[in-house]
Amino acid sequence: MSTPEFRHLRLSMVGDVALVEILSRDLQGPKAGYEFGTELARVLAHEAARRILLDFRRTAFVSSSSLAALFKLVNQARAGGRELKFCSMTPAVLSGVAVVGLPKMVEILQDQAAGLKAFTAG
Repeated sequence: MSTPEFRHLRLSMVGDVALVEILSRDLQGPKAGYEFGTELARVLAHEAARRILLDFRRTAFVSSSSLAALFKLVNQARAGGRELKFCSMTPAVLSGVAVVGLPKMVEILQDQAAGLKAFTAG
């Protein structure tokens, strides 16, 4: 899979898992939320991205517009039969995703290694 240029993400393949590393420290405001959502949609457009791990280790804050983009990603991935997992969330980011109920919809793992391993275990 060719890796497109992103502002907020880095996309790579680790085996058959599309590893999406979120590069932005703060995903704050409507503009960042829109860009983030657009980039996540581009990841889903890749046929090879059947199993997706989002790594939040560099991210300290996610605004409501970016949480909405994540919620949309989860719903679209589920509708498309894709496996999606999150990892490496700070307590602040985890608190934000918990408010919108994402932990009930997607598995959240401690770090990237645990996230990648969870795909092979399941």
